[in-house]
Amino acid sequence: MSAIPEPAQRLAPQARWAWRLSWAGGCLVALVVFGTAGGDLPGPWYGIGMAALAVALVAGTVAVPELRWRRWRWEVREHEIDLQRGIVVVRRTLIPMARVQHVETERGLIGQALGLATVEIHTAAGSHAIPLLRDYDAGMMRARIAELARTDDG
Repeated sequence: MSAIPEPAQRLAPQARWAWRLSWAGGCLVALVVFGTAGGDLPGPWYGIGMAALAVALVAGTVAVPELRWRRWRWEVREHEIDLQRGIVVVRRTLIPMARVQHVETERGLIGQALGLATVEIHTAAGSHAIPLLRDYDAGMMRARIAELARTDDG
């Protein structure tokens, strides 16, 4: 039995910007909340907390989305969907077509602004998502998975 090759497809390049905007927004909310509520911390803890959040904002906005995008791979094959993702720990998932119950696309606010959509694949065991694909590509993938899942009754 031969090994299954690694998936070759990448997410849309704009995915990096979607993750940057999402991360930066979360960090800014944390900075505001901590800046408002953390003023009563004793000694240098307030300054340390603000510095840590600032470092998270800068490093996370620049480095994390780039690493995440470089590691994310996917492939739709005749008998399975292959997903590879992770930043530090790389996780790989094979979803048999015979197990796919339904597939859908979703567009959040940031995705809509960047012309991106997420494909969600549902099985009896749960769901898996391929995030931030170009709208057209997500629609085509949804249709292809639905067709392969219908014809994989074997």
